[in-house]
Amino acid sequence: MKTLNLRLTLLTIVTFTCFNFTALSQVGIGTEPNTSAMLDVSSTEKGMLMPRMTSAQRVAISNPAEGLLVYDTDENALYFYDGGNWKKFVDENSTNDYSGWADYVDGTYTSASPLVLTANTKVTLPNDANTIRDGQKPVDIAEFYDPTTSKIIGRDGDGLNITIEFKVRPTANMNTKITVAIDIGSPVGEIYTRDFITSKGVGVEHYYLSSISAYTLNTWATNGGIIKIESDNTAEIYDIRFVFTRTHKAR
Repeated sequence: MKTLNLRLTLLTIVTFTCFNFTALSQVGIGTEPNTSAMLDVSSTEKGMLMPRMTSAQRVAISNPAEGLLVYDTDENALYFYDGGNWKKFVDENSTNDYSGWADYVDGTYTSASPLVLTANTKVTLPNDANTIRDGQKPVDIAEFYDPTTSKIIGRDGDGLNITIEFKVRPTANMNTKITVAIDIGSPVGEIYTRDFITSKGVGVEHYYLSSISAYTLNTWATNGGIIKIESDNTAEIYDIRFVFTRTHKAR
């Protein structure tokens, strides 16, 4: 009789379990499920834990389903899969982490030791980044500018504001045109050309400032951008400064 009762009990448990997982269309834990929810969890004392894994484990998931949700222990953040890419959940302030600025000041060319421009000869506007203020860079950018190559780093689809400052001192007694542009290489070449006309007067100091609202697409991302300068008469350049601000992170 005891054996029969045990068998009947086990049969009842199995039948009830199968009913729960196959017949029920909704599940409520700690509450009656809301009519719009397949799973409704309610508690005033405990939370719900997502699967927890490292970044490497997350990206190694084979064929993740669209909408898959995990907690990345390396990034300390929730991620979901949108069908093509993993997307990180951010709070209302963390979007600011992906915009920011950095300031690079040249230490080589000064009023006493300027860069000498020869008439109608285009050169790279140098900046050795002797002074760098970059505590407000976006979290995913190591540097905006590489002083060893004089290149502005580009990322396909970013919005970038570029401020170029320097002082110019003509050495010819006539109006002098200073032309500045950004060369992003083949197949595009120079873009964002700016002209600046100085007044007559040998040794008269002029302050040049140009702010360029740029976007860095694939050619810039591949080649980098180099600031070029040319003068139609001899002139001296010094106190060079670049400021870069990312205004938009590429999607």
